[in-house]
Order: sequence, then structure tokens, then C-alpha cells
Amino acid sequence: MGIEGIKYGAGHSRLEELLGSVDRPGSYCTGGRLYVPLPRVHVKGVGDLSFPVPPGQIATLLDAAERAPYGKGTRTLVDASVRDCWQIDSRKVRLAGKAWPDSLAKILSLVAEGLGLPVERLGAEPYKLLVYRRGGFFAEHRDTEKIPGMVGTLSLSLPAAGSGGEIVVRHRERETVFDTAASEPSELSYAAFYADCLHEVRPVTAGHRVSLVFSLVLDSARHQPGAPDYSDLTAPVARCLAECREAGEAAKIVWLLDHEYSEEGLSFQTLKNTDAAVAKVLGEAADGTDCELHAAVLKIEEYGVPDFEWGWDDDPDAVMGEVFDRRLVLDAWAGRDGGRPSLGEIPLDDGELLPFGALDDAEPDECRLEDSTGNEGPTLEHVYRRAALVVWPRESAVEIVAGAGIEHAVAWAAARQASHGAADPDSYRGILARLVHLWPAEEEYRRNQDRGGLLHLLAAADAADPALKFLRRVVLAKYDGSENEALAEVMWLIGADETSAFLVDLLEEQLPKRPACVVELLVLLGELADATEDVAWREPLRASVRAALTGLEAAVVSRAKARAERDSRRFELPDAYWARPRARSWLEDDGQKPRRPWIDDEAVRDLFLLARPLDLAEEAAAAARAIGEYPRIVTPGRMLPAALEGMHEDEDLARSPVYSMLWRQTADFLLARSSGVPSEPEDWTMTADLSCNCEDCAALRAFCGDPGKQVERFSVRKDRRKHLHRTIDGYGLDIDHVTERRGSPYTLVCTKNRDGYRRRLREYAEDVQWMDALLECTPGGPAGAKLNEIESAVERLGRAVAAGGPAG
Repeated sequence: MGIEGIKYGAGHSRLEELLGSVDRPGSYCTGGRLYVPLPRVHVKGVGDLSFPVPPGQIATLLDAAERAPYGKGTRTLVDASVRDCWQIDSRKVRLAGKAWPDSLAKILSLVAEGLGLPVERLGAEPYKLLVYRRGGFFAEHRDTEKIPGMVGTLSLSLPAAGSGGEIVVRHRERETVFDTAASEPSELSYAAFYADCLHEVRPVTAGHRVSLVFSLVLDSARHQPGAPDYSDLTAPVARCLAECREAGEAAKIVWLLDHEYSEEGLSFQTLKNTDAAVAKVLGEAADGTDCELHAAVLKIEEYGVPDFEWGWDDDPDAVMGEVFDRRLVLDAWAGRDGGRPSLGEIPLDDGELLPFGALDDAEPDECRLEDSTGNEGPTLEHVYRRAALVVWPRESAVEIVAGAGIEHAVAWAAARQASHGAADPDSYRGILARLVHLWPAEEEYRRNQDRGGLLHLLAAADAADPALKFLRRVVLAKYDGSENEALAEVMWLIGADETSAFLVDLLEEQLPKRPACVVELLVLLGELADATEDVAWREPLRASVRAALTGLEAAVVSRAKARAERDSRRFELPDAYWARPRARSWLEDDGQKPRRPWIDDEAVRDLFLLARPLDLAEEAAAAARAIGEYPRIVTPGRMLPAALEGMHEDEDLARSPVYSMLWRQTADFLLARSSGVPSEPEDWTMTADLSCNCEDCAALRAFCGDPGKQVERFSVRKDRRKHLHRTIDGYGLDIDHVTERRGSPYTLVCTKNRDGYRRRLREYAEDVQWMDALLECTPGGPAGAKLNEIESAVERLGRAVAAGGPAG
């Protein structure tokens, strides 16, 4: 099938020639026949096997066995038309005998030599005992990686009378057939092959075939032995890498591996055959030219129009016709040290892929055919996965990793700091400066941006200049409070004067949008000023808190006006607006991480706690008055009582006029709403101040005002039912409504409920609790008429709390 239109690295012909000349002893498969002491094979429920295995014992084996399944995608199936074989799990089979370890070692030595694997790291884990009857077979398939480190499969045919059952192994354009017949008492027939090879078992033509199957594994914990000596290639390959960097051609070079590897199984320790030798040459050349080498999986996704061979749009063998979109990324990274760096999906750019034409015969790993929808015809998606070695200049690493997303570049830089930052701090600060320059500041960039993470790195590296650039270029516009802790570190790094200048602009830009987050940052600044005991930090703190108080006053007024305007237009919006999904503005983009609200009790408490020792009483009083004038913004029923509890702990603040003002605002509000127990409604009268004067809303208004009617039926067409539905929900009327789907038009059945009364009871109970809390944090020390007002409020609160207690 192949992939057309790939732009290979045509300018790297010399490098391709050098790497293509790497040839390691060994092949994709190996096998043969041995005459060695056989193991003692004990099968649970059967006993020790005799050799050759007699027909009667084979019949007993079949009684103890189960039909062997096969894998299809993520499923495991049993189908005799695909695999006609019987199996016994290795847990029921025990191999023993004093001579068997030596015999197995000899077999593994031959397998290692044949496959080009290091014998000192090669092991064999028993998997199954298989029994094929006459006619038994297994269609062409690939083995899955059953255990970590598995690189291939070893099949040992035990002596048994029979013929046929040859194992056929294929890799790319090559094919090898192994005759598995073994009839002599000490004869073993073996075949071994890499896990990514296609293979089949031909039908047994006579008798039986009995075989032990092992998973071949490489022990990555041991020292990796050297591949064959290709030192004569290292120098010219290094020159090619250096020339590529000097010419400024491809940012990276991507060499496709010969064998296939799963994402989990890809590592430098499990590379097979020639792949391991190429990795060794490239690794030594990279070390000599200050380059980095990784392994990765190249993922290619193609979207296009299917070309149906027979003209049928349900043809399962449809091939790709015109490709209208393609995505090429490198992912599932593996390091030379065995690590799994989180580098993300780095795009493959034109001219980076080698060897030339390597994907000309590629077959897709996944095919998804989507049926026609509406006016659009069917679409076809192909997904290809190929393992590769990826090399790039170390100096370009940050730019390359940033191609996967800035969050991956931050994680990469953090790992680099942990491993190399202390050894070469100047070079590391240069990396951070480039990362600041690369940071996407465009408004349309919606991916996760770990600004706090980069700020932490800048502070730890004493990179003051890049930190200032980052604050000005990115943080001022993108700030959301998640950076606060890291910002405190950077403020210490850049000093009081630069901090003061930055905060002036930050408060102007961000306080109206998120005052709670800004106040949290000012608290951290106050802690910094207290910890340093440096008077130079007092003025930036005082100026910032003054700006926050003044800005909060203006922000509360502006937000209240905006809310009133929005409410006035609320029911003038079209039905389509109300039908759309409702976004929750207090959640992050991923819908998981909660965002801090616009203002909360902690922010109110902390702002006034900061203001008191900084002699900002006048500004604090103005902010308190604004809070009182707009109770829908800073709610005196819930937010202010909680804030006052914290403020009361500061004795000086609790005696201040500002505290008394906030306390009286809260007490007056709660007493006005909940001085007595709510009365249960005596009838079904309901207030409905509807702005719409249409015929249906007039009928709804009349229904709400009727004290004796609980149920009303509106038999109207669908658009009028939707209008009534929206009006009831939009105005929060205590009416349940369901559509009765009988007759024409359908009927909207509306039933009044007592939800409002029940909500009011819950609200009243909470109000009583908060009034009780207010009594615990009464202002201390007000004089004159204000003292009388406080005492009067305390007396009224006491009566209200008593009325709402258990006895009331």
C-alpha cells in the first residue's frame, strides 16, 4: 500500500549510505535440529512424558488441554478455522533433569548467534505446551509481547511420530521454512524468531506434533554488551551530523528502524539485530558532536477519501484515495539510559526522515472507515506506527521539544536542571532564556501553560533578566493566580523596585478580572516583606495594597453594573441561547481543576488584614462602603460573616471603624432577612413579575396569581411550550413542568410546588448560625452613636438567634 508524498531527507544521502552499511551477524529467525539430553517433562494430570510421545499419552494430553485461542486486536478468540491446536499452560508443566540446563544453554547459544543477540542477556520463559493433531494448523499471525523484555519466540518440537506442521517465518520480503518433525528419542527440532515476524504453522499431515513454546527475553538489568565493532563508521557519521548542524538543514534526523516494536517494548536495551548496531553507531557519533539520541515511535495519521475496488461503499478492503489531511508526530520516547522522558508529540518536519523510501511499502496498523453522513461521503483514516531513532543537536533541544507543546518543554527543562543545571549554570540560564522567547503569548493558544513551573525554574537558576521578560511578555496578560507561589520566588529574585513596577501594571490589568487571586499574591508579598525585615519592601507592599483597595472599590461597582445590565437583558435573548450547553466559568479549560472565584471571604479578610498595619484606613473605608452598597457582589449573608471571623482575630482591626462598618452591614442584612421564622404559605399564590406580555406568559402570570389553583395545562405548539419552559426556568418559578405527549398539540402540564418555601427554611437556618457567629465577633471599642448602633444590633441578633434555636 505505502505512504505517498513523504518528503525524505534527500540531502542526507551520505549519512543514509553509512547507516545503511551497518550489518550485524544474525537474522530475523533461526532454527535447526539437535541431539541432546531431553528434559524430564512432567504434566499435571498426565505424568512424565515418554519420548517419542506415544499415541496413548498424546490422547491423555489432549484430555488435559484446552483449545488454543488467538488474539485479534484487543480480543482473544477461539476459532478452529484460524487456529486448530490444543494447549496446556506452563504452570501445569515442569521441566527437570540434571542435563536439561546445559541442553537449554546450548540451544540459547545457537539462538543468540542466529538472531544476533547477546547470549549473556538472553533468557527463555516457558509459555505453553502445544499439541497439534492431524490437520491442526495456525494461520499467519504475529506474537504479542507477553512479558516485559520479550523480543521473540522459541519453539521446541518434542519427539513424536508425525509429519507436516512446518513453521513458516516471514519478515518483509524474506521467508524461511522450518521442518519441525522430530522422531528420535533424543531429537529436538527448534525454531526461533523475533516477535514482530509474521509466521504460520502449516497443517500436520500425519500423526501429531508436540512442542514447548518459550518467550525469549533480554535481561535489561545486566550491562549491555557492545555490538560488533563499527568504530570505522563512527567518525564519518559524526562528520555528517556536524555538517547537517552547520548547514542549518533539518532540525533533527529520524532513522526508521528495521524491526517493529510496541510503544511499551521500545527501548535501547531491546533493540534487535541491525537496529542495535545502528543505535550504537549513532550514539557514539552523537556523543562526539554534542547531539542527543532518543528512540521514539513515529505515528502517521492519514485522513482521506476511500477508493473502493469494487465500487461498494461497504468494501472492507477499501484503499486510500485522495488524502486531504496528514499528521506526523514522534511520541513514546525512550532514552539511552532506560528512562522514559516526557517529551510529548513532537512533529516530524519535511526532510528529516531516513532512509529514503522506507515507507513506500508500509501497511497501516489501523484502518477506520466512516460511513457517509448528510451531504458528505465516506471517509477513511489510516494509522501507521514505526519505531525510529531520533538525533538532534543539544543546542536545539529546547526548540524541538517546544514543538510538542510548551508544557513539555517546561518538564524537559526541569529534568535538565536536575541533571545538568548545577554543572553548567550559564548554559542552563541560556536554555531558560530561549524558553521564555519561545513561549506562545497569542490569545488563541489554548493548551496548558505551566507558567508557574517556568517561574520556579527561573528563580532557582537566578535568571533575573529572563524572568523580567517573562513577567512583562506573558504573565501580565495570562495571569490567573496559579503562578502566585512561583511569583513570590521571582519577586525576591528581581528585587523590590522591579517588583513594585510589575505589580502596578499587574493590578491595573488583572484586579478587575480576578481580585481574589491578586490579593493572594499580595499576602505572599507581605510574608516576603516580613521575612526579610527590609524596609525597601514596605513601600511596594503599601502601594500595591492601596491600589488593590481602590481597584476593588471600582471593580465592585463595575461588576454590579454589568450584572444589572445582564439581568435586564436576560429574558430578551433568543431561545437558541438558552438551548446551548452552559459553561461553568469557575472551572479550568479541562473541566477538572477548580478556579478560585472572583472574590471570596478569604480575599476580603486578607485585604483588610493587609491594610490595617499599612495605615490605609481611608482607602479601606471606601472599599468597605462599596461592599455594603452592592450586596450581590460581596454577599453579606455568607461571604462577609466568614471574612469577619478571620478579621476579628486581629485585635486592632476588630476595634477599627472599617470592621464596625462591615459588621453592621452584615448584621443589618441578616436581621432584615431572618429576624423571624419564615411563615408557611397559606395558598398557592406566587409572585411572577414577567417582562414578556405574550398570550402564553399572560396565562402563566394569571396561573401564578391564582391562590386556589395548583395545576395548569397549556395545550400549545412546540415553540410556545419551549417559550413557557424557558420563562419558568429563567425566572426560577417554583413550578414543575412536563410534556404530556397525547393529542395534538402536546400539553405542557405545570404544577406549583413548595421548593421556594423549603429553600427559605434552609436559608433561615443558615442565617441563624451566621448571626450566632456574629455575636462571637462583635466589634470592640466603638464610641458614641456607633456604640449604640452596635449594642442595638447585638440585642436584636440575640433575639433572632433565640427564636431560631431548638425552642423556637
